[in-house]
Amino acid sequence: MSFLLQLRSRIGVPGRGVGVQVRHSSILGSLQPADGSTKQAKRVGRGPGSGKGKTSGRGQKGQKARSSVRPWFEGGQTPIYKLFPKFGFDSQINHPQYINLDRIQQLIDSNRLDASKPITMRELYRTGMFGTMKYGVKILAGKNPNTFTSKINISATKASKTAIERIEQLGGKFEAVYYTPFNLRVLSRPEAALRKFGRIPIKAEPVDRKNIEYYRDPENRGYLVGAPNAPTIKPKYVTKAKQSPLLAKLKELESRQEASGASKGFEANTVTK
Repeated sequence: MSFLLQLRSRIGVPGRGVGVQVRHSSILGSLQPADGSTKQAKRVGRGPGSGKGKTSGRGQKGQKARSSVRPWFEGGQTPIYKLFPKFGFDSQINHPQYINLDRIQQLIDSNRLDASKPITMRELYRTGMFGTMKYGVKILAGKNPNTFTSKINISATKASKTAIERIEQLGGKFEAVYYTPFNLRVLSRPEAALRKFGRIPIKAEPVDRKNIEYYRDPENRGYLVGAPNAPTIKPKYVTKAKQSPLLAKLKELESRQEASGASKGFEANTVTK
């Protein structure tokens, strides 16, 4: 029986019902790609008779004749890896967490904050308003500060002038307190510090000029205002200008002029010559 008859008997013949395709080793051994789907590679550099001899179809000299253009080259334009910053960019500006006065009023109304007790950043953190406060908390007045109606005693890293005015208008008090990122972690989770160190670490004081000046300013309600042991600002190092020896010689000439009574121009020209 020919191969075609074997194939028709295995897959079924139209008009005689649906046949079941059966594969045998004789078919699997004769599998091959469809015509035109593959192309045999051309051997280059095997003499002029092959059509691809000498330069092998690459032309004469140049980067593409010797090797190839590097895959990340974009024709001279700014490559994409220079158009955007590196992943994980960290801003040099320490942005604190922001909270508006109306939000604080909502927390007080929902009994999540006790207005009769001093409110610190620890109480604000434990309300779940923010997940972290690495660089502290800044209180803002918000769009409508008149919605805030509670008298509170609150401390935070910073506060806007409008927020301070609204808090003090209601008889409350605000105090700006400096905390390092480490001290803020201790403030938010003192029990973790006790487990690790066996004590509560002492709060650090500001050392740079910017923070010292900020927390010593009465307008900012800084905690260093009037403090007897407040950190001092180191004076800037000033280099003493060295006097040129020519200036000393000029003064000597002027004194000789005055003593001799000669004219300035005559004496100076004589010495210069």
